[in-house]
Amino acid sequence: MRYEKKLTQDLSLLIKIAIMLMVGLFLMIAQAANAQHMIIDDAAVTTERSFQIETWAGTEEAIFQPAFAVTEWLELTTGLAFDTSGDFEFAGFFAELKAVNRDVEEFGSAVGLVAAFGFSDGGDFEEFMAYVPYSRLILGGSSMLHLNAGFTLADDGEDWEFSPIYGIRGDFGLHDRVSVLAEIFAENTDFGLNGGLRLGLIPGLLELDITYGRGFESGFDFPGLNIGIAFTPDSLW
Repeated sequence: MRYEKKLTQDLSLLIKIAIMLMVGLFLMIAQAANAQHMIIDDAAVTTERSFQIETWAGTEEAIFQPAFAVTEWLELTTGLAFDTSGDFEFAGFFAELKAVNRDVEEFGSAVGLVAAFGFSDGGDFEEFMAYVPYSRLILGGSSMLHLNAGFTLADDGEDWEFSPIYGIRGDFGLHDRVSVLAEIFAENTDFGLNGGLRLGLIPGLLELDITYGRGFESGFDFPGLNIGIAFTPDSLW
């Protein structure tokens, strides 16, 4: 009975993840893609005068995240978060501003500044995050390196807790349609590893990320197994 119950719960979770991904596909009509559900961010914004919608789901959380390019260097992002480690409950929402100094693919490197605000499912402000992403083309332009450094302020119920955050990520191009993603991320001295594949299923239209990660210490299961998709249309005007 216990095994059957666990199997039923796993099947229910997979169905919910599949539904969320299908909804994301249905909502998005686009011409380019750039899945970005890695923890270490890149110093890039979406297409100017356009938008991007990222959605991913996994064993720990699910995110639905639209972003809008206010200018060629400034991006506004909002998102909804769901807890998939339990009963797929709504976990809260967030807003994020990202500014970059230039196009990394045109100039070979770029640096940015990100500020994010997190709210609970009841609408209470509970987290602030700020960090600097740096990106640089490597290996003749076929791959890219990303560095992040910043901090979070989180409401623990009694006070605001300060934590430094930092990490490094590499996107290594193996083929026009296949890249290997790998990153090491940390909060305070809690380190984790995350990696997987980025697949160009339909070049210029649809990309799919499949990744798995967890902390170095026992019991730190985040971010778990994730499947993500993203669409970014060309300029709308």
